[in-house]
Amino acid sequence: MIYRVDYLLALIFAGLVFGAAFGRLAMKIQPSRLARIYFCTVVALLALRAAAFAAGMLLSSGTFWSTVSSATGDAGNFLFGALFGLAAFRQDRREFLLNTEVYSALCLSVALNFAIAGLGKAFSIEAMAPFFAQSGYSTSFLKFIVIAEVFGGMGLLIPWAMLPSLIGLSIDMFGAVATHIHNGDPIHDSTGAIGMLIRLSTLAVLWAMRRPARVKASMRASLLGVALGAVACAIVAVSGSALMRHISH
Repeated sequence: MIYRVDYLLALIFAGLVFGAAFGRLAMKIQPSRLARIYFCTVVALLALRAAAFAAGMLLSSGTFWSTVSSATGDAGNFLFGALFGLAAFRQDRREFLLNTEVYSALCLSVALNFAIAGLGKAFSIEAMAPFFAQSGYSTSFLKFIVIAEVFGGMGLLIPWAMLPSLIGLSIDMFGAVATHIHNGDPIHDSTGAIGMLIRLSTLAVLWAMRRPARVKASMRASLLGVALGAVACAIVAVSGSALMRHISH
């Protein structure tokens, strides 16, 4: 995976274009069947990425497996864009996007990405500690982030834990971006966090639209609610980052 914001957005856009082109040919496919195909494709890709991550941790040929894991990450971003390209020209786009299998595929994808990120930090605490120290944070805070990302990712798979997990992980990602800005790092260092914020925002919108009490809620209302929530999470993240630096010193 090339960690550049423009590369990330280009992958998503390429997937969007591909999905739109294929979507015209898939107009006659029932949304439930199309959702099942998407779900199976995403699950197969996630299984490959999980296997590559585990192999990279356990085997000596870590560079090869890291490349495989990165490639599957790129493919996941492409598929993410393709999902909305597929829905773009369908009259039943709402039914397709709110389908349980599409929603489950997105939950699994985001959950696994956070689990891998958290476990990756856990296996490289010594390598990550200097960056956290440079950023003004303690090693204890690094360990807290590891736990938060692993359990937050797991929470995305539990209905009653979805909202607190979305909020907590969004604060975590906004905090990562705020930390890089505070350190004077280039925007490309925040690529991973930006990519996850895009996915978390999408998942939050679909979650809001799928709630029984808001089953008829408009996309506009859901987007507004998520946007306000994102602003609140960003404020908490920036304030929390400053507070953690103050405590650490």
